[in-house]
Amino acid sequence: MAKSFPILQQACIAALAFVCAHATPIRAMETAPQELTVPAAGASLTIKLFAARHEGKRPAVIILHGAQGVERFAAAYARYAQALAAAGIDAALVSYYDAADVSAMSSADQTIRQAYFSAHVANWSARVREVASLLARRESFSGKIGLLGFSNGGFLAVATAASDPRITALVVFYAGRPDFQAAGPFHLPPLLALHGDADRNVPLSSGKALVDAARAAGGAAELVVYPQMGHGFDVDATRPEAADALTRAISFIVEQLK
Repeated sequence: MAKSFPILQQACIAALAFVCAHATPIRAMETAPQELTVPAAGASLTIKLFAARHEGKRPAVIILHGAQGVERFAAAYARYAQALAAAGIDAALVSYYDAADVSAMSSADQTIRQAYFSAHVANWSARVREVASLLARRESFSGKIGLLGFSNGGFLAVATAASDPRITALVVFYAGRPDFQAAGPFHLPPLLALHGDADRNVPLSSGKALVDAARAAGGAAELVVYPQMGHGFDVDATRPEAADALTRAISFIVEQLK
């Protein structure tokens, strides 16, 4: 059953408290990411690595941006990356587009964007898997890795998790099941899907279908529905819904990976 979000004023306080509770005071100001450029599946990818503020072996999460690329909502993605780092998890914000992808996915025509996604998601997924391999080779890696995807990146995260058994946790915002995948149940790691019921870009029915398919295959999957919220409801950090979504996403990842 889907959970509906009650609008509580305490949500912002809860999110802040969660991040602060997991931060190490000595390194609390070390929030600047390390920028890496790596070759992957025919492209040169930019990765912003937010290293966890904990020593020893650590899990990692790959953050996948929406259709507009990293820069438009960079602050929102960084908010999640910093919260993960504060909770002891390395976070890699990956720009998985090449120049041609940026041009095509900037089209105002949704039909063009959807067709391009379907034609290129396999290549993007290969790039994400190579980033996962890169993170897995680090001495600090604990052996557990998760994916956090937003919209276009959420669909990509689903496609990647369904084909890569190394992925042990999956969180998607306003996403669904890629249309190229066969109908019926399919195997995913533990899944948390967050969706607004007023989303006009990716309807709530897409999120429900994703969760239903994952459950039908015997997987653990949860859907959280935000009443009257549209696409990108979590971008504005001042919204209580955004604070609640951040807290839920980070808590779920911590539970699954640590």
